[in-house]
Amino acid sequence: MKILFVCDTMGSGGAERVISTLSNEFVARENDVTIVMLSSVASEPFYKLDNQIELIHLAEHQKKLGFLKKARLLKKVILGCHPDIVISFLSYVCIYTWQALKRTNIPYITCERNDPNQRNRIKQFFLNLSFKKASGSVFQTEDALKWYSKVARKNVVVIHNPVNLTSSPNDKKNIKNQILFVGRLTDQKNCFMLFEAFEIFVRKHNDFTLKLYGGGELETNLKALASQKGLNEKVLFLSPSKTWHKDEFNSRLFVLPSKYEGMPNVLSEALCLGIPSVSTDCTIGGPKELKMIFPDLLILSKKIDASSFAQAMEEALNINPQKPSIPNELEAEHITSKWLEFIKQIVK
Repeated sequence: MKILFVCDTMGSGGAERVISTLSNEFVARENDVTIVMLSSVASEPFYKLDNQIELIHLAEHQKKLGFLKKARLLKKVILGCHPDIVISFLSYVCIYTWQALKRTNIPYITCERNDPNQRNRIKQFFLNLSFKKASGSVFQTEDALKWYSKVARKNVVVIHNPVNLTSSPNDKKNIKNQILFVGRLTDQKNCFMLFEAFEIFVRKHNDFTLKLYGGGELETNLKALASQKGLNEKVLFLSPSKTWHKDEFNSRLFVLPSKYEGMPNVLSEALCLGIPSVSTDCTIGGPKELKMIFPDLLILSKKIDASSFAQAMEEALNINPQKPSIPNELEAEHITSKWLEFIKQIVK
Protein backbone atom coordinates (compact mmCIF):
# COMPACT_ATOMS: atom_id res chain seq x y z
CA MET A 1 0.00 0.00 0.00
CA LYS A 2 1.20 3.54 -0.78
CA ILE A 3 0.72 5.83 2.22
CA LEU A 4 1.37 9.58 2.00
CA PHE A 5 1.67 11.85 5.04
CA VAL A 6 1.19 15.61 4.79
CA CYS A 7 2.70 17.70 7.60
CA ASP A 8 4.33 21.07 8.22
CA THR A 9 7.93 20.06 8.92
CA MET A 10 9.69 17.03 10.34
CA GLY A 11 11.14 18.91 13.30
CA SER A 12 11.32 17.95 16.97
CA GLY A 13 7.60 18.30 17.78
CA GLY A 14 5.15 15.67 18.97
CA ALA A 15 3.29 15.27 15.66
CA GLU A 16 6.59 14.79 13.86
CA ARG A 17 7.59 12.17 16.42
CA VAL A 18 4.40 10.21 15.72
CA ILE A 19 4.78 10.48 11.94
CA SER A 20 8.39 9.27 12.18
CA THR A 21 7.46 6.25 14.30
CA LEU A 22 4.46 5.29 12.16
CA SER A 23 6.37 5.78 8.89
CA ASN A 24 9.18 3.51 10.01
CA GLU A 25 6.71 0.88 11.21
CA PHE A 26 4.69 1.07 7.98
CA VAL A 27 7.81 0.53 5.89
CA ALA A 28 8.83 -2.40 8.10
CA ARG A 29 5.47 -3.96 7.16
CA GLU A 30 6.21 -3.56 3.46
CA ASN A 31 4.24 -0.40 2.73
CA ASP A 32 5.54 2.52 0.65
CA VAL A 33 5.66 5.79 2.56
CA THR A 34 6.03 9.38 1.32
CA ILE A 35 6.12 12.46 3.58
CA VAL A 36 5.21 15.83 2.05
CA MET A 37 6.17 18.92 4.08
CA LEU A 38 4.30 22.18 3.49
CA SER A 39 6.70 24.53 5.24
CA SER A 40 8.17 27.26 3.05
CA VAL A 41 11.57 26.50 4.62
CA ALA A 42 13.13 23.10 3.91
CA SER A 43 14.81 21.37 6.85
CA GLU A 44 16.24 17.97 7.65
CA PRO A 45 14.15 15.53 9.76
CA PHE A 46 14.90 15.66 13.49
CA TYR A 47 14.01 12.01 14.06
CA LYS A 48 15.60 9.07 12.24
CA LEU A 49 13.68 7.82 9.21
CA ASP A 50 14.06 4.63 7.19
CA ASN A 51 16.00 5.21 3.96
CA GLN A 52 13.05 3.85 1.95
CA ILE A 53 10.82 6.76 3.01
CA GLU A 54 10.52 9.45 0.35
CA LEU A 55 10.69 13.04 1.60
CA ILE A 56 9.25 15.89 -0.46
CA HIS A 57 9.82 19.51 0.59
CA LEU A 58 7.17 21.72 -0.96
CA ALA A 59 9.62 24.58 -0.31
CA GLU A 60 11.72 23.29 -3.21
CA HIS A 61 8.78 23.84 -5.58
CA GLN A 62 7.54 27.22 -4.38
CA LYS A 63 8.28 30.75 -3.49
CA LYS A 64 5.75 32.54 -1.30
CA LEU A 65 2.36 31.31 -2.48
CA GLY A 66 -1.20 32.18 -1.48
CA PHE A 67 -3.49 29.54 -0.04
CA LEU A 68 -5.12 28.38 -3.29
CA LYS A 69 -1.88 28.26 -5.29
CA LYS A 70 -0.18 26.34 -2.53
CA ALA A 71 -3.13 23.92 -2.34
CA ARG A 72 -2.93 23.40 -6.12
CA LEU A 73 0.80 22.72 -5.83
CA LEU A 74 0.11 20.20 -3.06
CA LYS A 75 -2.51 18.54 -5.26
CA LYS A 76 -0.03 18.25 -8.12
CA VAL A 77 2.57 16.67 -5.85
CA ILE A 78 0.08 14.22 -4.33
CA LEU A 79 -1.29 13.17 -7.72
CA GLY A 80 2.26 12.56 -8.90
CA CYS A 81 2.83 10.16 -6.02
CA HIS A 82 -0.29 8.04 -6.74
CA PRO A 83 -1.02 7.22 -3.08
CA ASP A 84 -3.69 4.80 -1.88
CA ILE A 85 -4.35 7.02 1.16
CA VAL A 86 -3.30 10.49 2.40
CA ILE A 87 -2.96 11.26 6.11
CA SER A 88 -2.79 14.91 7.24
CA PHE A 89 -1.37 16.02 10.60
CA LEU A 90 -1.91 19.43 12.27
CA SER A 91 -4.76 21.88 11.79
CA TYR A 92 -3.67 24.08 8.88
CA VAL A 93 -2.26 21.02 7.10
CA CYS A 94 -5.68 19.32 7.27
CA ILE A 95 -7.25 22.40 5.64
CA TYR A 96 -4.70 22.39 2.81
CA THR A 97 -5.17 18.65 2.28
CA TRP A 98 -8.96 19.00 2.10
CA GLN A 99 -8.63 21.79 -0.48
CA ALA A 100 -6.00 19.90 -2.48
CA LEU A 101 -8.02 16.68 -2.70
CA LYS A 102 -11.35 18.21 -3.70
CA ARG A 103 -12.75 16.54 -6.82
CA THR A 104 -10.29 13.65 -6.61
CA ASN A 105 -10.93 10.04 -5.70
CA ILE A 106 -8.03 9.84 -3.26
CA PRO A 107 -9.22 9.01 0.29
CA TYR A 108 -7.71 11.04 3.09
CA ILE A 109 -7.61 10.96 6.89
CA THR A 110 -7.56 14.05 9.09
CA CYS A 111 -5.92 14.00 12.54
CA GLU A 112 -6.60 16.35 15.45
CA ARG A 113 -3.37 16.77 17.40
CA ASN A 114 -4.26 19.53 19.86
CA ASP A 115 -7.15 21.31 21.59
CA PRO A 116 -9.72 22.79 19.16
CA ASN A 117 -10.97 25.11 21.90
CA GLN A 118 -7.81 27.19 21.48
CA ARG A 119 -8.26 28.15 17.81
CA ASN A 120 -9.98 31.19 16.38
CA ARG A 121 -13.43 30.64 14.90
CA ILE A 122 -12.46 31.15 11.26
CA LYS A 123 -9.65 28.62 11.33
CA GLN A 124 -11.78 26.11 13.22
CA PHE A 125 -14.66 26.62 10.77
CA PHE A 126 -12.48 25.52 7.84
CA LEU A 127 -10.94 22.75 9.92
CA ASN A 128 -14.44 21.46 10.70
CA LEU A 129 -15.11 21.37 6.95
CA SER A 130 -11.97 19.35 6.37
CA PHE A 131 -13.04 16.81 9.00
CA LYS A 132 -16.59 16.69 7.63
CA LYS A 133 -15.38 15.96 4.09
CA ALA A 134 -12.60 13.56 5.10
CA SER A 135 -12.81 9.84 4.39
CA GLY A 136 -11.96 9.22 8.04
CA SER A 137 -10.58 10.94 11.15
CA VAL A 138 -8.20 9.88 13.90
CA PHE A 139 -8.30 11.42 17.38
CA GLN A 140 -5.86 11.00 20.25
CA THR A 141 -8.45 11.18 23.05
CA GLU A 142 -12.10 10.45 23.70
CA ASP A 143 -12.66 14.14 24.57
CA ALA A 144 -11.42 15.19 21.12
CA LEU A 145 -13.71 12.65 19.45
CA LYS A 146 -16.68 14.00 21.42
CA TRP A 147 -15.75 17.58 20.45
CA TYR A 148 -15.96 16.69 16.75
CA SER A 149 -18.97 14.37 17.06
CA LYS A 150 -21.29 16.77 15.21
CA VAL A 151 -18.80 17.24 12.37
CA ALA A 152 -16.96 13.94 11.89
CA ARG A 153 -19.72 11.34 11.85
CA LYS A 154 -18.21 8.62 9.69
CA ASN A 155 -15.15 6.42 10.06
CA VAL A 156 -13.77 7.90 13.28
CA VAL A 157 -11.44 6.26 15.77
CA VAL A 158 -9.35 7.09 18.85
CA ILE A 159 -5.74 5.93 18.57
CA HIS A 160 -3.15 6.95 21.15
CA ASN A 161 0.34 8.00 20.15
CA PRO A 162 2.94 5.21 19.96
CA VAL A 163 5.84 5.29 22.38
CA ASN A 164 9.24 4.40 20.98
CA LEU A 165 11.96 4.89 23.58
CA THR A 166 15.38 5.60 22.09
CA SER A 167 16.90 4.12 25.26
CA SER A 168 15.45 2.01 28.07
CA PRO A 169 18.06 1.74 30.86
CA ASN A 170 17.50 -0.72 33.71
CA ASP A 171 19.56 1.03 36.36
CA LYS A 172 17.35 3.12 38.63
CA LYS A 173 19.81 3.35 41.52
CA ASN A 174 21.32 6.80 41.01
CA ILE A 175 18.22 8.99 41.05
CA LYS A 176 18.96 12.67 40.44
CA ASN A 177 17.23 15.29 42.55
CA GLN A 178 16.03 17.12 39.50
CA ILE A 179 12.74 18.05 37.89
CA LEU A 180 12.63 17.49 34.14
CA PHE A 181 10.64 19.40 31.51
CA VAL A 182 10.79 18.58 27.78
CA GLY A 183 9.03 20.76 25.22
CA ARG A 184 9.02 24.08 23.39
CA LEU A 185 9.11 27.13 25.64
CA THR A 186 5.84 28.63 24.40
CA ASP A 187 2.78 30.11 26.07
CA GLN A 188 0.94 26.79 25.72
CA LYS A 189 3.52 25.01 27.88
CA ASN A 190 2.98 27.51 30.72
CA CYS A 191 6.55 27.60 32.04
CA PHE A 192 6.02 30.93 33.82
CA MET A 193 3.60 29.12 36.11
CA LEU A 194 6.10 26.26 36.42
CA PHE A 195 8.76 28.71 37.63
CA GLU A 196 6.35 30.05 40.27
CA ALA A 197 5.61 26.48 41.40
CA PHE A 198 9.31 25.55 41.42
CA GLU A 199 10.06 28.61 43.57
CA ILE A 200 7.53 27.33 46.11
CA PHE A 201 8.84 23.76 45.86
CA VAL A 202 12.55 24.58 46.47
CA ARG A 203 11.77 26.35 49.73
CA LYS A 204 11.40 22.83 51.18
CA HIS A 205 13.64 20.98 48.73
CA ASN A 206 16.66 23.19 48.18
CA ASP A 207 18.75 20.36 46.72
CA PHE A 208 16.55 20.09 43.58
CA THR A 209 17.27 21.58 40.16
CA LEU A 210 14.96 22.16 37.18
CA LYS A 211 16.08 21.12 33.67
CA LEU A 212 14.25 22.38 30.60
CA TYR A 213 14.92 20.75 27.22
CA GLY A 214 13.52 22.45 24.15
CA GLY A 215 14.27 26.12 23.70
CA GLY A 216 11.70 28.42 22.15
CA GLU A 217 10.35 31.93 21.83
CA LEU A 218 10.03 32.53 25.60
CA GLU A 219 13.49 31.33 26.59
CA THR A 220 14.94 34.84 27.02
CA ASN A 221 12.01 35.95 29.19
CA LEU A 222 12.20 32.79 31.30
CA LYS A 223 15.92 33.26 31.86
CA ALA A 224 15.20 36.80 33.03
CA LEU A 225 12.54 35.45 35.41
CA ALA A 226 14.93 32.84 36.78
CA SER A 227 17.47 35.58 37.43
CA GLN A 228 14.83 37.78 39.05
CA LYS A 229 13.84 34.97 41.41
CA GLY A 230 17.44 34.06 42.22
CA LEU A 231 17.09 30.64 40.57
CA ASN A 232 19.92 30.95 38.04
CA GLU A 233 21.93 28.14 39.60
CA LYS A 234 18.90 25.88 39.91
CA VAL A 235 17.40 26.18 36.42
CA LEU A 236 19.18 24.78 33.35
CA PHE A 237 18.09 25.62 29.79
CA LEU A 238 19.01 22.97 27.20
CA SER A 239 18.43 22.51 23.48
CA PRO A 240 16.04 19.89 22.03
CA SER A 241 17.55 16.46 22.57
CA LYS A 242 17.24 13.11 20.80
CA THR A 243 18.91 11.39 23.75
CA TRP A 244 17.01 12.71 26.78
CA HIS A 245 15.59 9.21 27.42
CA LYS A 246 19.13 7.91 27.98
CA ASP A 247 20.48 11.03 29.68
CA GLU A 248 17.61 11.86 32.05
CA PHE A 249 15.75 8.58 32.73
CA ASN A 250 16.77 8.74 36.40
CA SER A 251 15.22 12.16 37.08
CA ARG A 252 13.20 12.32 40.30
CA LEU A 253 10.23 14.09 38.69
CA PHE A 254 8.89 14.93 35.25
CA VAL A 255 6.54 17.91 34.84
CA LEU A 256 4.11 19.11 32.19
CA PRO A 257 2.48 22.42 33.26
CA SER A 258 0.62 23.02 29.96
CA LYS A 259 -2.50 25.13 29.60
CA TYR A 260 -3.76 22.68 26.98
CA GLU A 261 -2.53 19.58 25.14
CA GLY A 262 -3.64 16.84 22.81
CA MET A 263 -1.90 13.60 23.82
CA PRO A 264 1.53 14.76 25.04
CA ASN A 265 4.25 12.44 23.76
CA VAL A 266 6.88 13.57 26.25
CA LEU A 267 4.59 12.78 29.19
CA SER A 268 3.88 9.31 27.75
CA GLU A 269 7.61 8.72 27.30
CA ALA A 270 8.50 9.92 30.81
CA LEU A 271 5.88 7.60 32.31
CA CYS A 272 7.16 4.68 30.22
CA LEU A 273 10.64 5.48 31.56
CA GLY A 274 9.18 5.05 35.05
CA ILE A 275 9.65 8.69 36.11
CA PRO A 276 7.04 9.93 38.65
CA SER A 277 5.24 12.72 36.80
CA VAL A 278 3.03 15.74 37.39
CA SER A 279 0.77 17.28 34.77
CA THR A 280 -2.01 19.81 34.67
CA ASP A 281 -5.39 18.18 34.02
CA CYS A 282 -5.70 20.21 30.86
CA THR A 283 -8.10 20.00 27.96
CA ILE A 284 -8.48 18.03 25.69
CA GLY A 285 -7.95 15.05 27.97
CA GLY A 286 -4.55 13.58 27.06
CA PRO A 287 -3.06 13.64 30.58
CA LYS A 288 -6.38 12.37 31.98
CA GLU A 289 -6.26 9.32 29.69
CA LEU A 290 -2.60 8.69 30.58
CA LYS A 291 -3.64 8.74 34.25
CA MET A 292 -5.91 5.77 33.48
CA ILE A 293 -2.92 3.88 32.04
CA PHE A 294 -0.46 4.97 34.77
CA PRO A 295 -2.67 5.45 37.86
CA ASP A 296 0.20 5.08 40.36
CA LEU A 297 2.86 7.07 38.52
CA LEU A 298 1.08 10.27 37.43
CA ILE A 299 -0.36 13.06 39.58
CA LEU A 300 -2.81 15.47 37.93
CA SER A 301 -3.02 19.06 39.15
CA LYS A 302 -6.72 19.87 38.87
CA LYS A 303 -6.09 23.62 38.93
CA ILE A 304 -3.67 25.37 36.59
CA ASP A 305 -1.97 27.58 39.18
CA ALA A 306 1.41 27.59 40.89
CA SER A 307 0.35 26.59 44.41
CA SER A 308 -1.71 23.61 43.17
CA PHE A 309 1.09 22.47 40.87
CA ALA A 310 3.69 22.80 43.63
CA GLN A 311 1.47 20.71 45.91
CA ALA A 312 1.15 18.06 43.21
CA MET A 313 4.95 18.00 42.86
CA GLU A 314 5.18 17.51 46.62
CA GLU A 315 2.76 14.56 46.43
CA ALA A 316 4.71 13.03 43.55
CA LEU A 317 7.80 12.76 45.77
CA ASN A 318 5.98 9.94 47.57
CA ILE A 319 6.01 7.87 44.34
CA ASN A 320 8.98 5.58 43.82
CA PRO A 321 10.62 5.60 40.37
CA GLN A 322 9.91 2.42 38.40
CA LYS A 323 11.76 0.36 35.82
CA PRO A 324 11.10 1.42 32.21
CA SER A 325 8.16 -0.39 30.65
CA ILE A 326 5.85 0.38 27.72
CA PRO A 327 2.27 -0.87 28.27
CA ASN A 328 0.69 -2.72 25.38
CA GLU A 329 -1.78 0.08 24.56
CA LEU A 330 1.16 2.42 23.81
CA GLU A 331 3.48 -0.07 22.09
CA ALA A 332 4.47 1.05 18.58
CA GLU A 333 3.59 -2.33 17.07
CA HIS A 334 0.13 -2.30 18.65
CA ILE A 335 -0.56 1.29 17.58
CA THR A 336 0.70 0.58 14.05
CA SER A 337 -1.68 -2.37 13.76
CA LYS A 338 -4.60 -0.15 14.79
CA TRP A 339 -3.60 2.45 12.21
CA LEU A 340 -3.24 -0.08 9.38
CA GLU A 341 -6.55 -1.70 10.26
CA PHE A 342 -8.24 1.71 10.08
CA ILE A 343 -6.44 2.65 6.84
CA LYS A 344 -7.52 -0.59 5.16
CA GLN A 345 -11.10 0.09 6.26
CA ILE A 346 -10.96 3.55 4.64
CA VAL A 347 -9.30 2.36 1.42
CA LYS A 348 -11.90 -0.38 0.95
